[in-house]
Amino acid sequence: MNSDAAITRSTLLKLLTEACELEHGLACSYLYAAMTLRQQPDGKKLPADQLLLVRQWASQLYFVASQEMLHLAQAWNLLTALGGTPYYLRPNFPQNTKYYPLHMRLALEPFGERSLDRFVGYETPANLLKEHSFAAELIKPRSADATNSFRTVGELYDLIEEGIAKLANAIVGEPSAQVGTDLVDFPDIVRVVDLDSARKAIHLITHQGEGNETDRADCHFGIFVKLRGDLLEQQKRNPEFSPAHPTILNPAVDTSEGYGAPHATRIENNHTRRVASLFDGLYSLMLRMLGYTFSPCGSSELRQMLGQSAIMLMATVLKPLGETLTSLPATDKPDGPTAGPPFGLTRHVTLPVDAASARTLVTERLQELTTMASEIASDPAAPDSMARIETTMLRVRDMVEALAIRAAGT
Repeated sequence: MNSDAAITRSTLLKLLTEACELEHGLACSYLYAAMTLRQQPDGKKLPADQLLLVRQWASQLYFVASQEMLHLAQAWNLLTALGGTPYYLRPNFPQNTKYYPLHMRLALEPFGERSLDRFVGYETPANLLKEHSFAAELIKPRSADATNSFRTVGELYDLIEEGIAKLANAIVGEPSAQVGTDLVDFPDIVRVVDLDSARKAIHLITHQGEGNETDRADCHFGIFVKLRGDLLEQQKRNPEFSPAHPTILNPAVDTSEGYGAPHATRIENNHTRRVASLFDGLYSLMLRMLGYTFSPCGSSELRQMLGQSAIMLMATVLKPLGETLTSLPATDKPDGPTAGPPFGLTRHVTLPVDAASARTLVTERLQELTTMASEIASDPAAPDSMARIETTMLRVRDMVEALAIRAAGT
């Protein structure tokens, strides 16, 4: 941040909202890459003896994506502490290099050298070790006169930390509005109640993303660098090695201007598009549930129930549904590319503060989506995984309805 520029609360809230968009978008990008990795051997593309390695790669990506969701949640706590409200919207994929000051694309791409190069660029630390010097070529040169500009996620949080430290009386939100482990299952989440806890929250994010100057191995940057090196080594040994499904770039169920993804790739196969619509519906509902949990008002019992249920949806329904989509045909052409989870957001109503209304919206929408899953699973074209996903959704629906009734009685 330009040291001569005035520090305002409005500027900080804008930067934090931008951070929310980025953390959200990065989580989706990392999830997409993980979901594209093959689950079964496929000849020379994925020999049987390399399957365990590729599954380990997927686990690492899922781990990083889960921490990005934590970072989004942490940014929500920071927003609330500074007097704002949680922000969970973002533009649909893809976004070009000029949309964010990062000057890097934000896109849904299958696991590969191209996507890993972007991931390394997002998480590149300010001070690189000698063996990581190649990463400097993945980010734009520093601009001496740019105000509130950043080239990496770490630089964005440096701007935010500097601004909070300089703004008088920065923390104005009620401590009771902060979300901790009592409401949502993010074990490391920090409740932001003063300057010290704000710094702690920001350092948690940057440490998990960049590591420190002597240890980059376990951070997001180090994980992506190693995945990139391992992939190139496997391709050197076996030029036909291709661990990811040949998914289309930036899949979408709709590419109209109203959908906000005119440069995405429309899924043409009708059955696959229905599955993708189910994914987007569940994804949107999950975000609305989490958004209610982090709102600084509303029923504490319902906030807890919706937060726990949202995380369960992510792990038990959205993950296998996304992996299913990467194996389904994107077009009607034989041997054509496969699809993938669009992570598409459309216009929708955030859950109201009133607990009874919020419960009604969630349970009704979950019932609609469960019915949709059952119809898809009964289609002869549906893969076997859809029956398992339908069964899981029925369990989640019943659990959410039971918890909603319990929350209503407290």
